[in-house]
Amino acid sequence: MAAVCILLLLFPSAFIIEFYAGSLKYKFHPLNIMARAAVYLEKLFYSVSNGFISGLFFNISTILAISIVFAGISFAAFNISPLLFYAVSLYILSSFLSAGGLRYESLNIYRLLKSKDIAGAQKDLLSLAGRDGGNLCASEISRAVVESVSENTGDGIGSVIFYFSAGLISGLILKSAINYYNGTAEIVFFGVLSAVIYKSVNLLDSLVGYKSEKYEKFGKFSARLDDAANYIPFRLTSFFMLLSVIILSFTLNKSKKRYYLIDGFRSWIRFRKNHPSPNGGQLESIAAGALNIKLGGVNYYGGVESKRPVIGFENYEPAGEESIIDAVRIMELTSILLIIFYTATLICVISLKLF
Repeated sequence: MAAVCILLLLFPSAFIIEFYAGSLKYKFHPLNIMARAAVYLEKLFYSVSNGFISGLFFNISTILAISIVFAGISFAAFNISPLLFYAVSLYILSSFLSAGGLRYESLNIYRLLKSKDIAGAQKDLLSLAGRDGGNLCASEISRAVVESVSENTGDGIGSVIFYFSAGLISGLILKSAINYYNGTAEIVFFGVLSAVIYKSVNLLDSLVGYKSEKYEKFGKFSARLDDAANYIPFRLTSFFMLLSVIILSFTLNKSKKRYYLIDGFRSWIRFRKNHPSPNGGQLESIAAGALNIKLGGVNYYGGVESKRPVIGFENYEPAGEESIIDAVRIMELTSILLIIFYTATLICVISLKLF
C-alpha cells in the first residue's frame, strides 16, 4: 500500500512544489547544470564538424552523458537512504515542470505593462520567451507572453508528465517480467530517467535546434528529435487545453465574455499547422481562438528575423494585457487536468494487477 501511495503522490507533489517554488532561481538548478554540460559538448563536437553527423553524435552523446550522471546520483542517493532517493527524484521531477515559473514570469510582465513600464517588460520578456523584446510595444509583448505560456504548457508540463508516466509504466512492466525488484525505487527510477531523457532532448533543441546559419545542419537532428518526442504528448495536451476552455467558458463568463469555446475549437482545426513546429501550433491555435486574439507574425531571436504564419481569424484583435491573465488561467487548469488524467491512468494500470 505504501508503494502505491508513493507512486500516486509523485505527480501532484512535484506539481505543487514547482507551482509554489517555481519562481526561485539559483545557480545549481538541474536544468542549468544540464545546459552547461550541453554547451561544453556542443563546442567540442562543433569544432570537429558543423555537419549533420556531428550534430547527431553530439545529441546522442549529451543525452547519454546526462542520463549516466543521473543514474549515478540516483544510485548514490539510494545507497545512503531510500528516503533520500525519493527526495532527489521528486526534486528533479519538480524542477522539470514549469507551471509555477510560467505563472510568476507572466504575471510579472503583466504588472509591468499595467504600470506602463514597457522597458521593464521588454527586458523580462527575454527570460520567458527567449526572443528579442527591445522594440516591442505592449501588444506585441502580450502576444509573446501568450505564445510562450501556451507552447510551454506542452513541453514544460504535458510532455514531462507524459514521459514520466511512460517511464513508471515501463518500470511496472519490467517488475512483472523480471522477478528482481523488491520495492518501488526501481520503478520511480525509470520514471524520472524517462523525464530526464525527454528534458535533455528538449534542452538540446532549444540550444541548437533553431534555424540559423550556424546550426542549419548541426542542429537539424536535435530539432527533428524534439519534434518527434513532442508529437503525441502535445496532442494529448491540446485535448485537455480544449477541455479547460470548456470549463472556463462556463465558470468565468458570467459577468464578461472572456473565453470562446467554439472559436477555440474552430481555431485549432484551422490554424494548428500555422507554426514552424509541427507541435507548437496545436496549443497556440487553441489559445488564439479561446481568447479571440491573433498570434504569430514576425519575431526576432538574437537579432535574426523569424516570420511565422498568423494564427487567428481576421476579426480577432491584437493581444492585450488581460490576454496574459486569461492565458495563465488556461495553463493552470490544463496542468491540473493533466495531473488528474495521468494519475488516474496510473491508478488504472496498478488496479489491473497486470504488473
